[in-house]
Amino acid sequence: MLDVFRAVDSLDGGHLFDFHANSNPDCPVGSRVHDVLDGELADAQAALEHRLAQTTLADLLKRLN
Repeated sequence: MLDVFRAVDSLDGGHLFDFHANSNPDCPVGSRVHDVLDGELADAQAALEHRLAQTTLADLLKRLN
């Protein structure tokens, strides 16, 4: 499933969570949002990709039967 996930271009620039790219440096939240969240979001993406790598299309088809 990881290959399918990547093939359908689910990632924007390689990141599942890609947001607030041009935050205002004067904003107390926007200027630090990536400092605070990027590590957590990268870990979440890695966990998703790890799980998808363990699942095949055949596995999913078995669930239909």
